[in-house]
Order: sequence, then C-alpha cells, then structure tokens
Amino acid sequence: MLTRFSMMLLALSSLTMNVWSQDSSNKLFELRSYVSEPGRQADVLKLIEGGGMTFMKKHQLALVAAWVPTDSKDERVFTLVSHKDKASSDAAWMAFQNDPAWKDVVQKSLVDGKKPVKSIERVFMTANDYSPSLNMKPAGARVFELRTYIATKGNLAGLNTRFRNHTLKLFEKYGMTNIMYWSALDGDPLTCGKLLDAVSPVGKAEAKIDVNAPAAGNSLIYFIAHASEDAAKESFGKFRVDPAWEKARSESEANAGGMSLTADGGVKSLFLKTTSFSPLK
Repeated sequence: MLTRFSMMLLALSSLTMNVWSQDSSNKLFELRSYVSEPGRQADVLKLIEGGGMTFMKKHQLALVAAWVPTDSKDERVFTLVSHKDKASSDAAWMAFQNDPAWKDVVQKSLVDGKKPVKSIERVFMTANDYSPSLNMKPAGARVFELRTYIATKGNLAGLNTRFRNHTLKLFEKYGMTNIMYWSALDGDPLTCGKLLDAVSPVGKAEAKIDVNAPAAGNSLIYFIAHASEDAAKESFGKFRVDPAWEKARSESEANAGGMSLTADGGVKSLFLKTTSFSPLK
C-alpha cells in the first residue's frame, strides 16, 4: 500500500515529467517554407487553417507557429512544427499525406489542376544549449526576424560561443527578444545552398559559400522579435557600435586567425508576421 509520502513523491515525479515533456530543448523542430503558386498565398493559408491544422492534430503534428513575410511581394508561408524525433516526424507526415480525408481537402483546393502550394522546403533543427525555452505567452504586436548564418569553415563553434557568452545579452539590452536558437539536424542531407534558398528574402540567397556543404555543422538559425521593423533597425544600429560587441567580435575573430566567423553574404535576415491562427504570437 502506498503511504501518503510515497503518493506525494509519485505526484511530484509525474509533474516533473510533464514539465520536461514541454521543454523545447529536447524536441526536434521543423521549419517549413511553403512556396505558393503565384497569387495563391491566401489559398495556402486557407488550406492550412481550414483543414491542415485539423489533420495535423489528428496525426500528432504540433504546430508551433505560422508566419507570412512582411514583404507583400513574398508569397511564401512559413510554419514551425515540433516533433519528438525524426522517426516520429517521418511517420506522422506519411500518415498525414496518405489520409484519404486530407487528400479530398487538397483535391478541392485545386485551381486549373494546380494545388495552391508549388513546393515545400524543410529545415530540421535542434535547440542550441544556450537557446531560451520557447515562450508561448502572447506578447502583443511584434514582428519576428528569422536570421540564418553560414559559418566560415571550422568556425561554427566559435560563433555559438560568441552568441552564448555575449550576443544574446546584448540583443536583450537593445530591446530585442530572443525566441529560439537552433543548429541544423546532424545527419540531415540539407545543404547550405538549400538552407539559404529556404530562409532568405526572395532573390537574395546568394553567398560566397560551398552550396553543397552540409547545413549541419555549418549553420546557425534563430528567431528574434521586435516591436517593428523600424525598431529592429534602431536596435541593431545601437548593438553594432556597442563597445562590448566590438570587443567580443574582435576577440572571437582573433581566435579564428583573424577570419570572420560568418561567410561573405552568409548572414540572412527575413522579417515575418504571425498569421491569425498561429499559436505563437
């Protein structure tokens, strides 16, 4: 028979396991970039909200966020989905795509024989050790900035050290909210070139990099948030001239033999705003 004390321990253990299961640090994240057929971004959004979310829930695919670019000329739609691991992701998406009811929804979305989604780019990511846990509490009007860095050869560790020890604190100092920081999933076939195609502003994916190099081990992907795009510009302006940042950058580059830790053209920034149905606001 369980004593009152042992029952309390079991309850505490259960609570701890439940809290841990919600910890974003032990999950796999998938950033999906939906390329719309010309003029059909609204149809993509309707397809996700009007049917996709129901079937995602049915097949245990956890939607974390959904965005569209602030640039109205960019008709992509972005979603962030969390998974237990890659195997469960593959199984869940397979079940989702083969669901007869979902196929019927997609069939009804066709216009002139075309789906609203032209193609999908997928980026699998794991949280870095210095990343904040994902905070899902509504935070008022704000814009999100997706930033992606391709490191120079052998310098991703140094780049992460600089973020861990300096950059995040300085971002907060100047009013930027750190959302999450990731690395591309080890072993995933995604290349640096494909990564930049997926996350760069349209027409601005070029960089002086080996486009065939694996994204894993060579890239940093993160989200920060700002009150507005103008606020982002002001914050970064102050950040870049902060003596603490200049010192951290100089020391990190000295440790890399005087080399920049990021490739020429390898830093990309894309501003996004959440959709009405995005869980993360």
